[in-house]
Order: sequence, then structure tokens, then C-alpha cells
Amino acid sequence: SSGINAEYGGPQGLVPALQSLLSAGLRPISRFNRGVPLVWEFVHKVYLEVSEVNTCHPDQPAIQSFVKCVRLLMRPSSSSVGMDGKFQTLVCLGVRDRVLHRWFYMMSQSLAASKCYDNTGIFKQDSMLDEIMGLLKILEDIKIPVDVSLIHQTER
Repeated sequence: SSGINAEYGGPQGLVPALQSLLSAGLRPISRFNRGVPLVWEFVHKVYLEVSEVNTCHPDQPAIQSFVKCVRLLMRPSSSSVGMDGKFQTLVCLGVRDRVLHRWFYMMSQSLAASKCYDNTGIFKQDSMLDEIMGLLKILEDIKIPVDVSLIHQTER
């Protein structure tokens, strides 16, 4: 299981790669983060947006699972986990439930993406977005075990 942990959270893992990708071109969202854009803040903005309009979205199962997972990560029992830890857990849950590529697509189509990213961001570059979507879609076809320690705060 340590190999699986490294695949997700290690320096060359999926979580840091997605965090880097999503950080590029992300404008600071909160005035409290001192100009450093945080991916979890973007995810939270998307959550607020889609949780309000989830009856209008064509990809209902993906939106419902995204809302459920983010809501679980925002519970008081998850407060000891920082924003990076919450993002890591969200990615692991998306992989486990085989919906990560759908969540990524949903985020790319959100109003938050158009407001939070400048022209260098992943969601503003169609060819790069298509490549990343293709790679994430491959994860749906592979059963990848997720170490329970990576998703512990949602299992309580």
C-alpha cells in the first residue's frame, strides 16, 4: 500500500501533479491567503456553485458525488486536515469512485473556472484540457485500490 500512497501523494504522484496543474493560472480567490491561490478554495467555489444548481446539470451522478464528497470534507471532523489534505482526499475519492475525470470536466465548465483562471490556466486551454481529460478518463478503466489512510476523514 505504500506504493499506492506514493502514486497518489508522493512528490511525483497524481495529487501533486493535479495540484500543480490546477494552480497554474489560478487567481487568488480569498483575500486571506496573501496572494497565494489555493486549489481547495477553487474546489469550494465550484462546490458552492454546483450544489445550488445541481438539478440543472446534465451529469447528475458526477455532480451529486462531488457535492457529497466535498460536503464530507467540510465537516467539523475534517477540520484538522488542511486544504491540501482535503484536496488529496478528494482526488483519492474521485479515483476510487471512478469519477475524477467527470469532476474535472464539471469544474472546467463551471462559472468559477471562468472567473478564477487567467488565460494561462488549464481551463482556458482547450487542447491541454482535452489531453488531461483523456488521461483522467483512463483511470476509470483501471481498478486502483486506495489506501484507507488516504480517505480516513470521510469514512468516519
